[in-house]
Amino acid sequence: MLRILTREMFETDRPAFDDMFRARAAVFRDRLGWQVDVRDEWERDRYDETEDPVYIVTQGPSGTLTGSLRLLPTTGATMLKSEFRQFFDEPIDVDSPTTWECTRFCVHPLAGQIDQNSSRTVATELLSGLCDLALDTGIESIVGVYDAAMTGVYRRIGWRPTPLARSRPEIGNLFVGLWDVTAENCRILRTNLSRLIEQASHNPTEAVAGERHGGIR
Repeated sequence: MLRILTREMFETDRPAFDDMFRARAAVFRDRLGWQVDVRDEWERDRYDETEDPVYIVTQGPSGTLTGSLRLLPTTGATMLKSEFRQFFDEPIDVDSPTTWECTRFCVHPLAGQIDQNSSRTVATELLSGLCDLALDTGIESIVGVYDAAMTGVYRRIGWRPTPLARSRPEIGNLFVGLWDVTAENCRILRTNLSRLIEQASHNPTEAVAGERHGGIR
């Protein structure tokens, strides 16, 4: 099940935020080794605290969150304008009310075992929800920084970004990508999600063997 969270819901839906921020710490700090700020086992940065992000989360039958991502309008403060700018030689100026930045894309630890879904299913559900939300609200494209290793994952899921820039070699093999929001892309994502859910229901043993990735940074 998909849910939308906003900062205004922090006090009324604190367990969901607790799940999300704890999972982000486990994935980004503990597993991927990113230099992120973790306090009281929550990975939470200034964009969570001072901006007005929109979060898309997936929730399993038990109520535990299985995945999450964060959206920010590019007309305001974004990671691409600040933290990620130093990764690229050329400036990537994305500032449009119809383009939003996606960061902190996270398949939560053990999501597959909890819900008998592969991490690919959770990732596809997140991206499908993102595409549908964007289409419904007039967002025409999503921008984000991703690792080149994720290219094949996005291809299999059915929503590939257009690369805009590649990071300096000493940073790693990162790209700025632009995901076009179209009705056809949303349809493909929904179709692939249905297929993955059907496969998982017939063979739950294989369903837990999917990719375990942090996705869009």
